[in-house]
Amino acid sequence: MLASLHDITRYIPQRHPVVMIHDLLEASDNHAITQLKVARDNIFVHNGLLTEAGMVENIAQTAAAQVGYQCSIKNIPVPIGYIAAVKNLKILKMPAQDSMIRTSIKITNQILDITVAEGRIEQNDEVCCTCEMRIFIKTQL
Repeated sequence: MLASLHDITRYIPQRHPVVMIHDLLEASDNHAITQLKVARDNIFVHNGLLTEAGMVENIAQTAAAQVGYQCSIKNIPVPIGYIAAVKNLKILKMPAQDSMIRTSIKITNQILDITVAEGRIEQNDEVCCTCEMRIFIKTQL
């Protein structure tokens, strides 16, 4: 494990109560894997289920953790990213509160300040959500 809930904010800009990843399990130049325990007090849990917005935010934060981790090992400032677009969002299952989800992202393209990533959320090896995300990276001046 590369980071846990106690130090994940070193790699992502979000802070409580919007932190949507607990553990950074893997990170390379083109992929990352995280996990999240879907707590009942999570602001994206409604009627005992993680909402669509929560799943999109979880994928975005997994992408942020990938960038943040790579920047930290290269000893360069971690940039801020913004979701520019979400394409082909497929919600197959809504994860229940108190369950563990695993999220993976794969960087498929980088064009100027836009990163394109494929995201996937699984629970017990069952796919819950997939999408393509375009993320605008704000460069530091």
